[in-house]
Amino acid sequence: MEHSDYVAPDGSWIKPEIFSDPALYEIEKQRVFGRSWLLLGHESQLPRPGSFIRTFMGEESVLMTRDRGGRIRAHLNACRHRGYQVCQEDRGVAHRFQCRYHGWTYDSDGSLAAVPGEASIYYNEIDKRQWGLAAVARVDTYKGLIFGNFDGDGPTLEEFLGDMAWYLDVILDRRAGGTELLGPQRWRIASNWKVVAENHCGDEYHVGFAHGSVFPELGANRATPLRYAREVRPAPGHGLGINIFPDNLTPWECLKLSAASNYPPHVRDYLLGIQDEVVARIGAQRARIDLIHGAVWPNFGLVPALNTIRIIQPRGVGEVEMWSYSIVDRDAPAEVKAWMSGLSVRTFGPAGSFEQDDAGNWSAVTHSSKGTEARKHRLSLQMGAGHEERSDRVPGELGMTASEINQRGFYLRWMREMFGEACK
Repeated sequence: MEHSDYVAPDGSWIKPEIFSDPALYEIEKQRVFGRSWLLLGHESQLPRPGSFIRTFMGEESVLMTRDRGGRIRAHLNACRHRGYQVCQEDRGVAHRFQCRYHGWTYDSDGSLAAVPGEASIYYNEIDKRQWGLAAVARVDTYKGLIFGNFDGDGPTLEEFLGDMAWYLDVILDRRAGGTELLGPQRWRIASNWKVVAENHCGDEYHVGFAHGSVFPELGANRATPLRYAREVRPAPGHGLGINIFPDNLTPWECLKLSAASNYPPHVRDYLLGIQDEVVARIGAQRARIDLIHGAVWPNFGLVPALNTIRIIQPRGVGEVEMWSYSIVDRDAPAEVKAWMSGLSVRTFGPAGSFEQDDAGNWSAVTHSSKGTEARKHRLSLQMGAGHEERSDRVPGELGMTASEINQRGFYLRWMREMFGEACK
């Protein structure tokens, strides 16, 4: 099949095999996960020199450290002698990492510190400076989030995020102390990574159906557009669902129209109590933007309405490992953090009220894409096409909630990354 047959030129349809073709997945590992800025974690996970966490970029195991000088570094978690993982722990504090296979030892800056038998069997002829851990080409941060990129060229992190950063600030920069991550919880789902990512990117359409038991009040009006909600495409590949509350509503009225309306009094009081600081930091306009869901290309998912961010880690063409964190204000009271973390687990943890519905759907979509007959037919993404608009209140293109504006952008971005600039 010609690559032009996978996605419509305007993104209005896709072919199912993009979810289950092993050959396409091998290309994705190089051209998507090998060239994009990928979320590695958060500075709160590396609080002091010697702190480390073990994470992934695509399917590559990565060791992220804060070295002796306080600099954040990321390296492939593979000994340069035989490739064995030098770190087996998920997190901790250490300035040295010794490979269990042959004992080569690395410092927290990735340099090769010691080789057993350096004098007696290597005859002092090994140049340790040449055999440090393989570094991730670029590591950068944005408001506490840490990203890595295997590609030494291409856009900077700031350029990559573009207008998406304007929205991320709503959750990352509302308080002087910033944020911290609690978790993660991790579990596996028999789904292609794109099915999961595009759901985060722009799928409000499924809520009244897949999660109908949670929202019985919807009745027959499960696809009715929401008054203040919009789907936003800051750039192809990135996407969000947001509420844009009008200026004449008070903070309390805005809160009552958001997911926080069901929060307990002490959490609502906290959110209202920081409102002046939020406005001072991000401005009155952004203070009235309520982030519901979203995704940063390619696999950084957000559900800010329920204090959740996640990394959609691919584990083959038909499986992902979800890493789900609760994101909280660092300076929030302990009881507020605990409640928000609990909410995140109850809704989007592995046994969460929403997550179980979604995981079943994602697995079913992936499974059906393997069928010989199913592959002959296109899948529609035409909802709202041609009705995109812009607003002077927020950056990016807007669609109604629901709309497939962000799914179209996601798959057009996929085509561009996979097959070149000719596929914009």
